[in-house]
Amino acid sequence: MLQVLREQVALGNIRSDKAQERVAKRLSRLQQALIDYDNDILFQSPVTSKEENEEKEGSEASGTVGSMLNASTTGNDENQEPPQPPPPPRLKIPRGLYIHGPVGTGKSMLMDTFYDHVPVQKKARYHFHSFLAQVHQEIHQLKQQDLKEHGRNFAVDTSIENNPIHRVGLQLSQSTSLLCLDEFQVTDIADAVILSQLFGVLFHKGTVVVATSNRPPQDLYEGGLNRSYFLPFIDLLERHCIVHAIQSDVDYRRALASCSYFFGSAKALETVLEEVIENVVGADLDHPKEFNLPVGFQRTFWIDRSYESPSSPTLKACRLDFVQVCDSDVGAQDYRAIAQHFDIVCLEDVQAMNLQGHNRARRFITLIDELYEAKCCLFLSTSRSEDMIASPMELFRVVTKDGNADDSESDLETILGIDVSSQGGTAVGALASVRELEFAFERASSRIVEMCSRSWWDKRLSLEKKTT
Repeated sequence: MLQVLREQVALGNIRSDKAQERVAKRLSRLQQALIDYDNDILFQSPVTSKEENEEKEGSEASGTVGSMLNASTTGNDENQEPPQPPPPPRLKIPRGLYIHGPVGTGKSMLMDTFYDHVPVQKKARYHFHSFLAQVHQEIHQLKQQDLKEHGRNFAVDTSIENNPIHRVGLQLSQSTSLLCLDEFQVTDIADAVILSQLFGVLFHKGTVVVATSNRPPQDLYEGGLNRSYFLPFIDLLERHCIVHAIQSDVDYRRALASCSYFFGSAKALETVLEEVIENVVGADLDHPKEFNLPVGFQRTFWIDRSYESPSSPTLKACRLDFVQVCDSDVGAQDYRAIAQHFDIVCLEDVQAMNLQGHNRARRFITLIDELYEAKCCLFLSTSRSEDMIASPMELFRVVTKDGNADDSESDLETILGIDVSSQGGTAVGALASVRELEFAFERASSRIVEMCSRSWWDKRLSLEKKTT
């Protein structure tokens, strides 16, 4: 891992960075520890009741794990030596790594490089949004299956064997020896409870976790409702993962990219968009196609302006209106379908956002995360009604009690006012999901800079041509 990083520096693809090199050294040690690693052995023998209790409590420490086989004696001869049980299967479980730090410092790049080179067969890499969505979906499917097969009485069965979160954890750990999660965050109590139970199973069954985040474990779900229920998970995470802060304040996305495809007016966008649609995609800007994009769960998302070449549909593009995708009942699954279907996305009439309009802002940030994860090329133009927005950093504005913008203010209780804005009886300023928006704003603006840069476009489109 460290050698790969140094080779990229020598080639001029990235800058030399001591903070990144320290993370790479830790990842290199983990890479060595994972050679020939497979947690299958932990599924090959019965689990003792003591181990079941440890797993249920999420208290299994990282290290050597074994399970004894049941032994029985035969015969009545006092001198007869009882048969010895076979030695328990043993597995040295390496501690994972939790990397946290400011946006744009290379956390995702380092984890992805590690993932590409680590010699583990059973490995999986997710953006945290996608991971949680998949877990929720699998839990829902198990509940529906149990309801269909056993009736409603089964739904109240509290035994650990029938707990759907436990069962999803077993399925995931059996198929995954190494789990990499990008942009780890916790924003509501439902996810907090699920994560506590799920990771108790994953760690007990030998799944090694590598994660990136903008926040250290102790700050996860900060200010969240019933956070006390989540605190055991933090202890569990810190036992099974080395926590490493990347000590850097350089946002490489902003430092290395210029926003060639970020527009402060619709007129400037139209000229460049026409050129790209006609010359790159091979379609006619004035004759878009309409269709329902399948999303899942028998749902679709209406796309009224999509483009692809009729003769060689290698690249697909679409135009989306900000209000359409951020001010309606649209979520991560819809955004993921868009990101996976289209190579180029044009997002128009984007309005400035703030913490008081947190639902709209959260949708927009989730959309940006999904587009970034899918490596989409991005056009972005701002609203005609807005004052001139010169850069992605100006899309997110903090608003104080008196309604004035104040980009320097960061205290949420001052910004929102505990007695001013509330949601469901809980002050918005105290909601963990709103607190996370401060970090998410910064991450999203950094990613927009990169996705709207010519270097990003050149790299993505050249890769697309090579694979077609």
